[in-house]
Parts: sequence; structure tokens; C-alpha cells
Amino acid sequence: MNSTPQQTRRPGFIVKGLLCLRKVLRFLVGIVLLIIAIGSICVLVADGWTYCCSMANCHDTPADCKGEKAVGLVLGCSKYLARGQLNYYFEGRMEAAAELWKSGKVRCIIVSGDNREKYYNEPADMEAYLVKLGVPREKIVRDHAGLCTYDSVYRAKHIFGADKLIIVSQAGHVARAVTIADYLDIEAEGLNAPLRPITQSSYLKAWVRERGARIKMVYDLLSQNQPQHLGSPIPLPQ
Repeated sequence: MNSTPQQTRRPGFIVKGLLCLRKVLRFLVGIVLLIIAIGSICVLVADGWTYCCSMANCHDTPADCKGEKAVGLVLGCSKYLARGQLNYYFEGRMEAAAELWKSGKVRCIIVSGDNREKYYNEPADMEAYLVKLGVPREKIVRDHAGLCTYDSVYRAKHIFGADKLIIVSQAGHVARAVTIADYLDIEAEGLNAPLRPITQSSYLKAWVRERGARIKMVYDLLSQNQPQHLGSPIPLPQ
């Protein structure tokens, strides 16, 4: 006699549970869609800003650069990939920087990169490679505190006194650096370094990483962040 009420209550409990689960799933889907929408807006704003500030100032060859007697700024990256082979990003930037020097467009070159660890020194690697490519060592200045693109560009002006730059890196990266320079009232052009053919997955990773970096750029500029390290002014060679 008592089994009938239990059997009738059980389906109602299951239905209520399913309805509650459905509401939770709808809420979670809404949150995910909201995050995607906000992220998409941030990407569009950052990309639009970068495009407007850099589209007329980034060039594929030194001959296209309009500046004369500017300061070259080479943005750092690791010399080697995880498996030990030479990093094609590094190689391309060094080749472009050497061509820039030989063109007579710059009076000296700042190599700016990461040197937080004892046995990891991007500026030293860049200097050594540029010397091999024919750039005089006395015309190369190391910036050991270029921990990110924003820091490198900011320090080029406020530590090294450069108010006219030709920035060297791969296309997407150099456009962001020129945008930063424009906001910091630095007269800047970009020289697009060559990029060796890469796999589709590597290209996708680089694209996603650059979108995130551009969103961070907007935050750094609007919040007027300062680099982690500043210090005393360092004169550039004449």
C-alpha cells in the first residue's frame, strides 16, 4: 500500500532535477557566450587601434623607411627553439636589422630583450649575431630589461633618449610596437622581418598569442603602466 506514493513522487523529483539542470546549463552557456562576446570586442578594438596607428608606418625593406639617422630597436626573442635549432624569428630579425644598418637609415641599434636568468641573455645573443652580420659592435647597445614589447619601447625613449625609432620584428609584432611608440609620442616606423614558412598550427598559436598581447597593450597604454625596471639614463653612441 505504501509503495504507490513513492513511485509517484520519484518521477516528479527527476523532472524537477532535470529542469534545474537545464537552468544551470543555460546559465553556463550564457556566461560562456558573454565571455566570447567581450573577448571578441576587445580583440576588434585592439586590432583596429593597431591597424590605424601602424598601417602606413610598417615597411618590408629598409629602403621603404622614410626616417634618416634614427635609432634601430630590435625586439628580442630566444635564439634557439625547444629542440635546439636556430629560431627562425630570431634569425629573421637579425638579418633585417643588419640590412637596416647597412642601408644607413640608423645611427645605432638597441637590442632589447630578456636577461632575468644568469644563463639566458637575449641582448648578448642578438649583439653577437649582428656583429657576425657586419654591424660594428660599438654601434650596438644592449637593453637587458626589455622584458616585454611595452618595456622595450618605453625604455628606448625614457632610458636611452631615442625619440626617433625604426623598430625591427615580424609583421604583426612590429605593428603593435609601432602603436605603442605612437601613443608614447615617439616618431617610429617598423621594419617587417622575414618569417620562414611555419606550420598551420604554429601560425594559429602565434595569431592567438598576438591577439592576447594586443589586448594587454591596450591595458598598458590606457593605465599608463611603467616598465618593471627603469634606472638611470644611458647615452647612445653618436
